[in-house]
Amino acid sequence: MNEATLTIQTSGNAHTVPLRPGLTRIGAEGARGIHVAIPGAEGELHLWDDPHKVVRVSGVAPITVGGQTVEEFALDHGARFEWCGAQFELDLAVDVLEELATPPPAPAVTPAVAPAPPASQTGSGSGLDPIEVQAFERVAAGILVDVGLADKAVAKRWQAAVIAQEWDADAAAKAILQASRGATSDPKFLARANRLELDLLMASFQRGVKGTSRKVRGAAKSSTAFFVANVVALSVYSAIIFALLIIARVSYEWDLNGIIDGMVDAVTP
Repeated sequence: MNEATLTIQTSGNAHTVPLRPGLTRIGAEGARGIHVAIPGAEGELHLWDDPHKVVRVSGVAPITVGGQTVEEFALDHGARFEWCGAQFELDLAVDVLEELATPPPAPAVTPAVAPAPPASQTGSGSGLDPIEVQAFERVAAGILVDVGLADKAVAKRWQAAVIAQEWDADAAAKAILQASRGATSDPKFLARANRLELDLLMASFQRGVKGTSRKVRGAAKSSTAFFVANVVALSVYSAIIFALLIIARVSYEWDLNGIIDGMVDAVTP
């Protein structure tokens, strides 16, 4: 995709921008990590080069292709689509097009599909709100990668995006789940979800037990240190007094026994 360009027309003005290798992020002006800014846009598109496609990852404005609303759109030379009032046209490099022996097939259109809630919720008919669906997709995508059920190419692509600080949680979740359809029915997925639930359930309890143990050990260490310090201090004071008594006896012939005898006689009848 590094040899491709994208022509963008907004409010009668057209300009052409080169596309980045791997991922090109299209979104609102001033948004963090955006490569191609669209005035007045809300949300974000990801334009990939392997395979060539554009995916809506956030925002309410849909991608429109020939009057049809889609979530993602497979791209080829000359492909056109609209988003947030702007018109886009992809132009692949001429030397790439000359290698094609047959005319390119018509761009495939993927109908918009709402994110699927967990089976337990679907069965009950209660459904999930958008925030719950968002959380479920993020956790499910992470579990798929963890147990090796996710599409390896998509997983590596998003791992590279994390390293490049271009990671988007919702976009990664949607891409991994779409590329790994049916993987959530694998027993390994449910087993890993069970272990994750158990770990999170017991996390606060484990922190409490470990914290109590640390406090007990700390109190024991403090008591031992206090006892040792007092014993050392008393020993030092006793040694100093004993040394002074010896000096007084040798230098001044002062005898402590006479003082003690006098005190005993004073208190005894």
